Amino acid sequence: MPAPETRRFLLEARDEASGCLGRELTDSEWAEAYPPAAQKLSRIIQLYGDNGGARNQPWYLGKLVQEHIAFSVLSAYCATSAQKKTASEEDGLLTTTNITPNIIQCQS
Repeated sequence: MPAPETRRFLLEARDEASGCLGRELTDSEWAEAYPPAAQKLSRIIQLYGDNGGARNQPWYLGKLVQEHIAFSVLSAYCATSAQKKTASEEDGLLTTTNITPNIIQCQS
């Protein structure tokens, strides 16, 4: 069981992520997003430092969790959109309409 300080920290981070998304996170969303967000936070601190302690605050981890969830949702949407057919494809039109101008030949 995590220490009370750790549990409080994680609850505040989760609340921050929920606030950014405008809704409560599900347990499965949290379980999926927390590990990569924590890993990213660790890497950021390793590379750039903790910015005077700001990156060690729950809100920062919450933003990273929110970022991960938003990225996952957008990726899923783009993958679904890429599989959809355009209206032309649904009608069996594989190309756009080609218009060939009539060429008038001049007689010399």
